[in-house]
Amino acid sequence: MNKKPPETWLIAHIKRNSYHLACRNLVRQDFEIFVPKMKITVKKEKKFIIKDVFVFPGYIFIKINKQNSNWTKINNTYGVLKLLVFNNKPSQIYNDVILALKNKYEENAYQIVNENLKKGDNIKFNSGPFVDLIARIEALDDKNRIWVLLEAVGQYRKVKMKLDGKVDFTKF
Repeated sequence: MNKKPPETWLIAHIKRNSYHLACRNLVRQDFEIFVPKMKITVKKEKKFIIKDVFVFPGYIFIKINKQNSNWTKINNTYGVLKLLVFNNKPSQIYNDVILALKNKYEENAYQIVNENLKKGDNIKFNSGPFVDLIARIEALDDKNRIWVLLEAVGQYRKVKMKLDGKVDFTKF
């Protein structure tokens, strides 16, 4: 019987400005780590800048094998402040929760397939210069482009966009 050993995820509190140090040292110790990040759009000096921010600032998820992992060495890792514990046992996160977070926040999670979109659908922009604006799809073509009718400041504008994974929006 070749049964996969049970695995779980723990939460570690990271020292201030030590994400890279903690990640590097945990990977050296053969732990799998996950640090969810999301892209936000900020306006800086008349330009829109997209930057990554941590979804859970100050925390990191660490995957361990329940049977043969020495989780106590995580507390002694450079960059890690401490593991979150409850009743002297590390707090565990279900694998399904981590999988849902990975699906939402990992790279390429925002790509929308052209087949799902049709004329008349409404979309909401999640990043970029049109963040939080709602638009209606006016036309689609076979070159992965869409034309949307965008309402801003009481006026409507027709805008052409290429669906290349850089445009992040939600269909509703």
